[in-house]
This record gives sequence, C-alpha cells and structure tokens, in this order.
Amino acid sequence: MSYTSRLKPWLWVIGPSFLAAQYNLYYDLRSFNLGFNMGANYSQVKIHYSQLQYNDPNASGPSFVKIEGIPGINLGLIMNKKLHKYFDLRSIPSVSLQQRNLYFVLRDTTLKRRLEASYLYIPVLLKYKSQFYKGYRVYVLAGGQAGINLASDKRVRDNPELIRTERLDFQWVAGVGMDLYLDKVKLSPELTYSLGVRNIYDPTGTRYGYVIKSLHMQTLTFNLHFE
Repeated sequence: MSYTSRLKPWLWVIGPSFLAAQYNLYYDLRSFNLGFNMGANYSQVKIHYSQLQYNDPNASGPSFVKIEGIPGINLGLIMNKKLHKYFDLRSIPSVSLQQRNLYFVLRDTTLKRRLEASYLYIPVLLKYKSQFYKGYRVYVLAGGQAGINLASDKRVRDNPELIRTERLDFQWVAGVGMDLYLDKVKLSPELTYSLGVRNIYDPTGTRYGYVIKSLHMQTLTFNLHFE
C-alpha cells in the first residue's frame, strides 16, 4: 500500500476540520457584510454653568446642579465595507434610548428635571483590526456620527418635568472591540465612547434653566455585534 493510500483515511478526518477553521475567515474575505447589534448605554452630559450662586446664603437660585445617568438600550443595523486587509469602513444606524436626571440644588429643596432622548444615530467609522490569531482579532475604531432626537417636541413642551434639547447633535466616537470567529456568526463585543460637539441645551420652559450655559452629550456604550 502506497504512502498516499495510507494517508487517505486521515484526510477524511483532518480535511473537514481544516476547512471549518478556514471558514471562519469567510466574513473578512467578503467585500461587504451586513449584521445587527444590541447593547446597553450609560449616558451623561458635560455641563457648563453660567450663574450658579455658590456662597450666597440669601440666594434664591440653585447653588449646584447634580447629574445622574440612567442606563439605556441600543439596537442597530451593521453595514461593513472592506477597504483593506486591516481596514474597514462601517456604519451602524441605530436607535438609542437614553435618560439623565438633573437635580437643581436650592437652599431648602432640590428640584428634579429629566433629560430624555430617543436618538437615531447615523455614524461613519473607520475600523483598524489586528492580524487573525486563534479565532479572533482585536480592533480599534474612530469617527463621527449625527444624532436625531426622535422624542416628541410636544411631549417635552407640555411636561414641565422634562428638559428641552436641540433636535440635532453631532458627536465624535472612539472605541475598542474584539472579533470572535464562530462557526455560524462573527460575534464582536465592543466598548465605545461618544462626545457631543454641539450645545444641545434649550432653557425654554425650565425653571432655573438660566444657571446652565451649555450641555454636551457623553455616552459610554457596550454593544454586541452579530455579522
């Protein structure tokens, strides 16, 4: 019996396993991929003050504004275009439900106001990924995104407990993640940070709203991407 003949039974065992291992890279060989993502966010605001009255015992206005972040959720659609062996161009249109509570601290009481938003985000991101190693890659990404607040203006206007904001926002985005190549799907846990570049604050209808000069969105997001 020849050496090749003796080897054939082993090829039937080793061959499928080898092909399965190579099949994982199929996601990166394609020029365009689709997927979806879900995740959780923790949203805060970067605040600048105008007329806080810190040390005046007779002041009637707030001496401090405390901000409390509330966890929210994200759902989105992944569109990934391969540019190079290590570079991808990505867009992940997503809906993000967010809330922050603002507490205006007065001399004898605390006034609570909610800052709620339902944003539609449309990002453009550049992704740089490492070499493939034992079923995974690590990556970093950066870019920007436009955000449209889908919350009803009438609902905010008619509810004195809510703070009004501008409808449109722009944000810088940076993140880090890991691509895990499974048999049927590529799973990517990812952590991103976004910072708004526009002042979204509208003091209209907010009691003591004059003490705030500007608000800029800050959001930390953990996502699971499925491609």
